[in-house]
Amino acid sequence: MLEEMNQKSGAEQAGFEANSMHSASDHGMKRTYFPGITDIVVVTDPAAIRTISNDSRFDREFISSGPVRNVQLLRKMLGLFSLNGRLFPPLLPRNDPNRAAAQDELWLRLNAKADQVKHGPGELEPLAEWVRGNGSAEKVDLLVQQSIGRLFVETFTATEETVAAGHVVLEAASSSNFLRLLGWRISGRLERAKALLASKVNGELAGVVAMIRGRQLIVDGLHKMRQLAADPALRSSMTTEAVLDKCLFAPATVVRQARTSGEVGGCPFKRGTLFILGLGSASKGAANRDLVFLDQSWSRCPAEKWVPALLEGVWTRVSAL
Repeated sequence: MLEEMNQKSGAEQAGFEANSMHSASDHGMKRTYFPGITDIVVVTDPAAIRTISNDSRFDREFISSGPVRNVQLLRKMLGLFSLNGRLFPPLLPRNDPNRAAAQDELWLRLNAKADQVKHGPGELEPLAEWVRGNGSAEKVDLLVQQSIGRLFVETFTATEETVAAGHVVLEAASSSNFLRLLGWRISGRLERAKALLASKVNGELAGVVAMIRGRQLIVDGLHKMRQLAADPALRSSMTTEAVLDKCLFAPATVVRQARTSGEVGGCPFKRGTLFILGLGSASKGAANRDLVFLDQSWSRCPAEKWVPALLEGVWTRVSAL
């Protein structure tokens, strides 16, 4: 859920047109290949995303050599989503010795908490009150980050400073301004932002990335819920499942890299080809909800049950009035 890159594909940013010999756009995949410059496949078809996300030929075991544009994108992504040389969990490869155990432990821990929030306990009233139309955008940022932080440290209290730290990293992830990013790196602003968040959750990097990207996706969902709640007819007629389908948001994109050369869905690739999986568009609708959290994949998000439960709990309180 949290390994997002820029919403534009690397190929689009590089400004190269797809070579028709290497295009597979009819299958929801489009490869942009220019030797030594770029080798990127953008995948938008839900079935193709499921195939690639489970195929052992594609992983997060990133190699930082190859076409110039590929290397640039990987260096930016790996630099942003790491702290003191440690990658954030959503970027660890399939065969990392500690990844699976830590991911399963967090999944179980969050599942237990999901059962507690889905029925709309009193602790969700501040969020429900915001959805009813009371409060600013800044307020919901604080409330959501605090809800996430307390999954890791029960006494966590979100502040303007901790929310701003999350925004700094997100802004850097979406920026294509090289000089600005360089300035942030030289000044230490990015590292300070990540270090601040880590200090609030006892260094647990899963908590850091959740408070950065997970917070924004939940906030987006609550903004949508607020729109739905503002219409009395919708509020009284929509089922909870229908509301969740509208309010669950996936990262715009996640990244995999080919470990070997081959072909998938009619699209050829080389070792090192980057696959940009367009979860944001592909996950729309109930039939593709599994793509929001990649919950049929080895890389499933540990919050796959907790986030829907949180939204369900908030809507339960909102719709009860």
